[in-house]
Amino acid sequence: MHYRVLGPDTGGVSATDLRRLFRGQRLTPARRTRLAQGGRILALCGRRVVGLAAYDRSDRELRVEAVGIDTESDCAPAAIADGLLDALELGCVAGSVRRLVLLPKAGLFDDVLQRRGYTAIARVAAGTWYEKRFA
Repeated sequence: MHYRVLGPDTGGVSATDLRRLFRGQRLTPARRTRLAQGGRILALCGRRVVGLAAYDRSDRELRVEAVGIDTESDCAPAAIADGLLDALELGCVAGSVRRLVLLPKAGLFDDVLQRRGYTAIARVAAGTWYEKRFA
């Protein structure tokens, strides 16, 4: 598996990939626009896009607004989630970001987050918001 960081000035992810990554979720035009306009980290298994984390960065916070994982690929979903989190956390440390906040799809990889030291900070209908702080 390998990863690619994309900024808002690069091409978007194909509609087919988005449907596969966000299976069972509604992808409105507004949501697709948000996914294309922010920063993104892609996980690739061979040439296939198997994960996506879309984020916005403020001065001291990285907020991951969408996480999509292909649960039917040859790469294990937990390994995809771990790789995306590695990339996000490395970006936080390198960019002096103090807090990483994310809302994964309800229950998709809560166990991975807890094992990596994330704390649940709020529960909403869509799932649980998690955070990790960096010194």
